[in-house]
Amino acid sequence: MSKKKKKHIALWVVLAILLIAAIIASIFIFRILKRPETMFEITAEVSTVEPKQTALAPAYPIPTKNDLASVSDSTDKSSELVITGIQTLEPTAEAAITAEPTQKPVLNTSGILNIMLMGLDAFENGGTTSGTMPHTDANMIIAVNFDKKTVDLISIPRDVITTAPGYQGYYKFNGVFNVGGGMDNITAGLEETCKAAEMWLGGMPVSYYYAVDFQAVVDIVDAIGGIDYDVDQRFTAYQTNKQYSTGRHHLDGHAVMGYLRIRKGQADGLDSSRTARQRKMMVAIFNKLKTEGKLSMIPGLINAVNSGIYTNTNLAQTTALANYAINLDSGNIRTRSFSGEVRMRHDWAFCYIDQQKRIDLLKEVYGIDAEPIGVDTALYEDWLHIIGFLARKYLAQTEKLLIHIQDQKEKGNPLTEDQISLYADCYTAYIELDTEYKKTINAIQKMGAEKHSDKEASQIIADSKSGLENLMNPVKETTTRLAEAISYQNRLKWTVYEPGWYADQDINEVNVDFR
Repeated sequence: MSKKKKKHIALWVVLAILLIAAIIASIFIFRILKRPETMFEITAEVSTVEPKQTALAPAYPIPTKNDLASVSDSTDKSSELVITGIQTLEPTAEAAITAEPTQKPVLNTSGILNIMLMGLDAFENGGTTSGTMPHTDANMIIAVNFDKKTVDLISIPRDVITTAPGYQGYYKFNGVFNVGGGMDNITAGLEETCKAAEMWLGGMPVSYYYAVDFQAVVDIVDAIGGIDYDVDQRFTAYQTNKQYSTGRHHLDGHAVMGYLRIRKGQADGLDSSRTARQRKMMVAIFNKLKTEGKLSMIPGLINAVNSGIYTNTNLAQTTALANYAINLDSGNIRTRSFSGEVRMRHDWAFCYIDQQKRIDLLKEVYGIDAEPIGVDTALYEDWLHIIGFLARKYLAQTEKLLIHIQDQKEKGNPLTEDQISLYADCYTAYIELDTEYKKTINAIQKMGAEKHSDKEASQIIADSKSGLENLMNPVKETTTRLAEAISYQNRLKWTVYEPGWYADQDINEVNVDFR
């Protein structure tokens, strides 16, 4: 084959490759411009997190009371504890898992894309304005319905008491970020917050997120030239300390940041006022960008800001969202919130969501039938402080001892027959308390979502306290005897750690300062 002919073939190959590339690029651009929903995974089922095991399978056969009675009259009990035929006491399926709010996984076929928008209470150096660690003090779901061409902005109050999927304990929603990793592992912290949001959304997946810190908000607002806004309350600008009165003002980035952070001095004293301002500001910024034809600036803005913006989306996905926004009528942006009352209880402010309103909201937005989340009630929190946390502390001490014994057996250091007898007593007391503890949690959660009087609530807690304390005493006694018999080196602790339950790792796996 001649060199000339080879050059022609090579040229045609190059042209063919370029043509294929152009076709692929045009399809990609068409998807961004005309079908932005195809850039995202929307129909995926929410990922589930298995609850952590608490009740442990026995390391040695555990005789039932009937078994012990049948052998005690004729033989030496210590020598018969491991005889063939003695039944073992196993944790029930109900007792074997941590009782915590769960939602059934939902396959999202509604065409709705959920994007989590979080505001980090953090400076560039990782510092914070309150407490000892930055939290996600602003948490909002952007629910994009591509079929109906609507957007719902759904706020989750920062003070909602919740669990963190995959972790033991109780946390404010803004502290779930810290449970996942906080500023030490920002990606893991933001992903954990998304998982917690999925629970509150009745199982709807939240696969994408954007998060911004203080400085990023300032930089973004300044980059779009500030915003004209009707201020409803006096406030001080962030960092510059410039004072603003009520009325119409042109707000720069520092002013917007200061306005969005107003919390004290509210007429209702609730965080709901702040989340409402955050949603209104989002709509105002959208209207400014749309009116001035600057929505296409969004991807560039995100890339231009040097630090303080965190997302798991790519440039194409952000561009697709910006293009979708260009054709979105601001009248189709609806602002919502999981609303409820905020009370100062046990030294912290907690928000208790109206579960029926939450269920109605999810039905309207997503068309799903959600279930109440029983952990977020004043009754449940009172029960935790009065007896629940202490019962969990007792269980944790025994679990550590039982795990130690399992480890020693696996290493070839089994218990003696006399020690096995003590182990059987300890394990039996532990399972009885653990089972009652889980049943009580389920009952308190169910009752907490129903209407009841203060007198009824007091009686429920009093009955629970009496029942659990009767089972806690045998746990402490048998665990202490067994620990002494095997010369257990770790000190057993039977009181909740001071300064509080939130810092006790037997109760809250991760220590979070909620301030």
